[in-house]
Amino acid sequence: MANVLAIGLDDERAPPPGNWLVARDATQFRALLEDHKPMAISFDHDLGSDKRGAEPLSGQHCIQQLIDDAIDRPAAFDQLRLVVLHSANPVGRANMRGLLEIAQRHDILPSVRLVELPVTSHPLTTWRIA
Repeated sequence: MANVLAIGLDDERAPPPGNWLVARDATQFRALLEDHKPMAISFDHDLGSDKRGAEPLSGQHCIQQLIDDAIDRPAAFDQLRLVVLHSANPVGRANMRGLLEIAQRHDILPSVRLVELPVTSHPLTTWRIA
């Protein structure tokens, strides 16, 4: 399992500068979680639609995947310190925040700090993680 600075989940936006791996959908996100030990993960909620126009799994599903994996494989997330919500969808953002907050109340991902970015139409390239 390789260490990586950050994973960004977004179907359209470019990642911030730095050592980011990008997942454009839930399948890619799951694969990155299986192969890497991230220090930060940034989540969009709405991940577009498939060729038939069907809604794919959302960032909310991916947050739940992260939590489930942290329960099953806690050592894989011992370096994770930051979760960023950059979704412009206020309901989706609130749902993702709620899932992480509930998990942390049960001592799952307790070392993770949650940050919410204001997002309009600008790309994520304007911010950096330190």
